[in-house]
Amino acid sequence: MQYTTIQMADGSKRRISRLVLGTVHFGTMIPEEEAFRMMDLFWEAGGNAIDTARVYGSWVPGQEAPSERTVGKWVRANGLDGQAFIMTKGAHPPMEDMHHSRLSREDILFDAERSAEILGLSHIDLYYLHRDDTFRPVADIMGSLDEAMRKLPIRALGASNWKAGRIREANAFAKSGGTAPFTASELRWSYVQFPEGVGDDTLVTMNQEEYAQYADMDLAVMAYSSQGNGLFQKGYKRDLSDVPDRIRGMATAENISRYQKMLAVTEAKGITPSRFLIHHITDDPKLNALALVGCSRIEQLKQSLEAMEEQHV
Repeated sequence: MQYTTIQMADGSKRRISRLVLGTVHFGTMIPEEEAFRMMDLFWEAGGNAIDTARVYGSWVPGQEAPSERTVGKWVRANGLDGQAFIMTKGAHPPMEDMHHSRLSREDILFDAERSAEILGLSHIDLYYLHRDDTFRPVADIMGSLDEAMRKLPIRALGASNWKAGRIREANAFAKSGGTAPFTASELRWSYVQFPEGVGDDTLVTMNQEEYAQYADMDLAVMAYSSQGNGLFQKGYKRDLSDVPDRIRGMATAENISRYQKMLAVTEAKGITPSRFLIHHITDDPKLNALALVGCSRIEQLKQSLEAMEEQHV
């Protein structure tokens, strides 16, 4: 396992694994028992950073934050409160209208308070805002987060699906007022290219402009969809003509070219696509980069963990 550090609001630093376990379907499509097995395996392999969110699984009728409930229960059951690095996210828009902002003071405080209650831990290591609202001044947002940190045991703040320029603006405001800045950013980033116009347009994807800004910022940069939604991992044909319908829109000319380049490396070096894709993030020469992996089966998690046992070739 590889490790890095992340800045906390009190000025201290926490050592966390560069591989981060995603938990979108914990407590729903992945039952609690299987989710516990995955977290056990991750912890035993040296992984200590687990990513959840209030919205994960809440789209299932009758469920409220089942991923947070599952993660919190596992941490408590194993006596790892204060050892496992737990990050969660709030202020997600309603699923039926992703362009409806939920970044009012009331929304931020409500979600943060409920996450703290549901996780049931002594503190939340890193609390993200799940989306931005560029029409809302950063002064309002950072003021609400400061109030949440004074009321709740939140150790550090992060921005998920925010443009780097907005994070820079928010952190400048926080610095001027002596409040906690964002110390982490979570965005979509992979060797696989995510075509514009495909999927949720409220997501922020790493590109050359974003990368150039991050290279000049002291942030932990966490890459979700780091393995490209499985596009390069399933043993598809070299022209990606046999990919399933759910990801067919990603089988662009650029991704076909990238896929073939990746295969040339993995076949020559005898390494797995998982290793290639994960290390594309974690070995980045300029950023403090971490790779989030969301696995539907324990075998997939084993592949990701094995990929972290050695440096990228």
